[in-house]
Amino acid sequence: MPETTAHGNRARRRSAADRAVALAEVLIDAALAAQRSGTLDQLVRQRPRAARWLMHRYRGLLHGTLGDALEVEQPLALAAELMLRWALTQLRPDRAASFEGIDRKAWLDLTAWRPMLAAACYCGALAVPEFRDRYRRRADEPPIENLCGLWGVGASTFYRHLDRARRALAELMVREPIGVPARFALRRWLQAEMAPRLSLHAPAQQQAWHRRQAERALAQHDIGAALWHGLASADARGFIRALQVDALQPANHPETDALVERLAAAALSARERVELELARASLARTRGLTDRTLQASEAALRAAVAAHDKLLMGIAYGALGAFHETRDADRAFACYEDSAQCLQQADPQQSDRRAIEAYLTTLTRLAWLYLQRNDPRAKTVLERAQAIAGDFEVPDEIAGMLAQSWGELARRSGQLSDALQHKQRALNIFERLGDRRSVLATWLNLSSIYAELQRFERAIEYAQRVLEVAGRQEVEPQIVAGTHVNLGATYYLQGRLDLAIEQYRHALRTSLASGLRLEATRAHFNLAEAHYKRFQAEHDPRDEQQGDGHVEAVLAAPMAESSPAMHEQVRKLKSELLGQLDERDKDRLVPEESAVHFAESTEIERQRAVLTLPMPPEAHVRARLAIAQAYLAIAVKEREAAQLLMRRHGLGEQFAAEVSRLRDTFDREQGREQLLAARWRPHSEDLLDDVRRLALVQRLLHDGAISKSGYAQVCGVSPATASKHLAMLAERGLLQQTGKGPSTRYLLVA
Repeated sequence: MPETTAHGNRARRRSAADRAVALAEVLIDAALAAQRSGTLDQLVRQRPRAARWLMHRYRGLLHGTLGDALEVEQPLALAAELMLRWALTQLRPDRAASFEGIDRKAWLDLTAWRPMLAAACYCGALAVPEFRDRYRRRADEPPIENLCGLWGVGASTFYRHLDRARRALAELMVREPIGVPARFALRRWLQAEMAPRLSLHAPAQQQAWHRRQAERALAQHDIGAALWHGLASADARGFIRALQVDALQPANHPETDALVERLAAAALSARERVELELARASLARTRGLTDRTLQASEAALRAAVAAHDKLLMGIAYGALGAFHETRDADRAFACYEDSAQCLQQADPQQSDRRAIEAYLTTLTRLAWLYLQRNDPRAKTVLERAQAIAGDFEVPDEIAGMLAQSWGELARRSGQLSDALQHKQRALNIFERLGDRRSVLATWLNLSSIYAELQRFERAIEYAQRVLEVAGRQEVEPQIVAGTHVNLGATYYLQGRLDLAIEQYRHALRTSLASGLRLEATRAHFNLAEAHYKRFQAEHDPRDEQQGDGHVEAVLAAPMAESSPAMHEQVRKLKSELLGQLDERDKDRLVPEESAVHFAESTEIERQRAVLTLPMPPEAHVRARLAIAQAYLAIAVKEREAAQLLMRRHGLGEQFAAEVSRLRDTFDREQGREQLLAARWRPHSEDLLDDVRRLALVQRLLHDGAISKSGYAQVCGVSPATASKHLAMLAERGLLQQTGKGPSTRYLLVA
């Protein structure tokens, strides 16, 4: 923007603000005079629009704090009176919201107090005390003359103080920022003023009234008032429930953090402490504060463990799983597994509804994580959740999550009409609940479905809805990044590649800034695809180079930050795209066995392709052996998983016969390498996993001996670690050391 234009805009904004302050001064002058004469209510009735305009920045605070106390004949007049009196207290140099506690020095000697004293005494809100040693007033002397006598000034000086007070009041009402201390001061003032009027004398009466106002405010989506009244009513559970309804509202309210800290300092039960920490984690996640999200989630788990409460531990592990979903899928799976195990030990079928609801939440989140990796096991998990949910009436929150997940399963299965139906049902539920965070997430999903249906205008509309909200307030970075990805995919399907790349870059920046590593990997994949596509159309070598760079970024990401399917797709992306790759094929469920054993299944598929071609017999033999090796690796993995579960749950004796039969099968089918690796296993499992152990045995059987450098290469360890491992294997009688120095070799013991 040119400097002259920017300067002009600033000048116009200043001019408008100055005019607003000048108008406010006129209205405040009229209000002070009306208060002095006892006709403020008449003035408000005559000029309601002016009164509302003057109080418009504070109306939410007034209505939320006063609640049903404003259900009187003249609510606007009551609000105006209270607001005027509170504003006068804010003229005090110490900003204490009270007319009490003004000492002699302030009355007589401190000139900074005189604007406030002049205005408050002028309108009758404050009476002038008697200071006979300083000034002897007449019995019927007006406050103006009384103050002039006390201060030893003329009437003109008094009115200058009054003018300064009017100006300060106008600034306060129109332009001065309303910080958290000012909000709390106003709320406390209103409570203190209304308690006697409502006959709320006993603490129990006050708490009951605040509890009613908290429920009322929550129903009206006034989160600040709901939290304020929840804290004042000493209702920790109600306070936390207000935080849980929709993280988007409290995350964007200025009073939330201060109120949460006040509750955190109170004595809470274990359940309340865990839930409060999880609410803190939700707030931090919405604001994109990764470290604070993790700290709060871990604090919730520590509180649950300290309480020895399996139900709370299951809930806390579930929250940690949700945190790791977009950062480390393996860690997320582990957390969800721990969550399900803890909740099962809490006996969700026999315990209270809360245990069942927590178990359903974990199952639904686990299904969602499977869906993000195109793993068909999501359907099995969802069916299990649906079966449990069918036995009782689930809360709308869980029903919405289930509908959302079923919709995603349908979308990734290519059943787009069913997906749309499920997502719209979820949207209806979340809108009814007032859960704006979930509404945004559903808009994000609808954008993706409409894009696949080629209804691009609707897809763009839903994506822009999310981004418009994110432009006004804090929105969870994962939702923002996902929206940019979906919008980019919509533009890609339309052939608008420049816009697609721009959106994908926004998604990548947002993901990297918030530590959303899975989202960042997806953005790299999409950018590679879009650059290759633009290279195909425009033949600009820079697009090819950038596409290659994004492919390398995907391949460099650990599998926990991506998925096996994405790694396989990105390897073939360039050749297939410069042939053709359907955008919609990227987000489809893979066969279940491929999802569980992706690397082995991919190898089998690759070798099967070799067998279909006319090739030398040696190539077909190698392919058959590679297929056999892949199936053997799958079998070993499944056996190891079973043995791990048996050890964890003490089920060894129960399955001894099955394990024995399986061992017989392995012994019968395995060659010399597998048999030797199996004999080594009990003596080397602390050093080598199954894959490295088998590779080492194969090398030893082939070469007869191995050196330190050879061991490091085969097992993927450093030379120092290789030397340590070889020495330990020799001590255990598995290897025999020969030679010295660089000629040292380790022979296989017969």
